[in-house]
Amino acid sequence: MSTVIIDPEYLKQLAKLDASIRVLNVEKIKLLFKALDISLTDADFERLMAWELVLVTVPDKQMAVQLNKLAAYVPNLKFTVDETQPIFTLMQGSKTRRVWKER
Repeated sequence: MSTVIIDPEYLKQLAKLDASIRVLNVEKIKLLFKALDISLTDADFERLMAWELVLVTVPDKQMAVQLNKLAAYVPNLKFTVDETQPIFTLMQGSKTRRVWKER
C-alpha cells in the first residue's frame, strides 16, 4: 500500500486556510441574511452556526435555485422549497451521507 507523506508545515498552512474559509463562510451567511432581511440576534446566529445544516425555506423552486447559487460554496446553508412554511423559515437540517448505488 502506498502512502503520501506531507510536510507538517503544509498541513499547518492548510489548517490555516480552512479556518479562514470558515470565517468567510460565516460572513457570507450574515451578508445573505442581511440581503434577505432575515434579522437574528447574535445569540440566535451563534446557535444557528452550531447546527450541522441550516435550512431556509422558500415558496418555489426558482427562488431556491437562485439562492442556492449564491450560497453555493457555503457547506452548511441550503435553501429548500416548502410551500407550507412562511418564507425564510430557518430550520435545522442534517447532512446525510450519499450512498453510491450500483446500477
